[in-house]
Amino acid sequence: MKYFTLIFFIMILLGINAFSQDGGLQKYDNLQKFKSMNYDQIDKRITRSIEDFFNLLVKKDIRTAFDNILKNSVIALRREEVDNLKKQTQRSIDIYGDILTSEFVSAELVTDSYIRLRYLALHSSYPMRWIFTFYRSPDKNWIVTNIKFDDLSEYFFSD
Repeated sequence: MKYFTLIFFIMILLGINAFSQDGGLQKYDNLQKFKSMNYDQIDKRITRSIEDFFNLLVKKDIRTAFDNILKNSVIALRREEVDNLKKQTQRSIDIYGDILTSEFVSAELVTDSYIRLRYLALHSSYPMRWIFTFYRSPDKNWIVTNIKFDDLSEYFFSD
């Protein structure tokens, strides 16, 4: 019985190895290999849209900030999600104070058409982490595909 169990275990390992070489279980290693970018390497249309976004938040014009940055994005069609983003942004201001300014933290380029940028919004009482993902559409140029924010700004640091 021990011999049968050992052979069965070896066959499973060989089967998994063969299956993964066949592409069935392969990892997407290329997705983990991104290029870090400096601020001045990023397309100015992206950084300008984020700066305009934060400038409107500083002026407490949350509606226009989201409407502008989401222009041409499919996210804009999801009214309920956009309304939730606006409400959560107002809630963060109510909790942590007005947004005074923002600071660029980092950017990652997966391909020439897909980039993620991280910013720190400086509220009067606590910083907030913002993450923007942009896609360069062949038809619409750079559009936002995701916006996330939270109060987990300490995650910018490594342990």
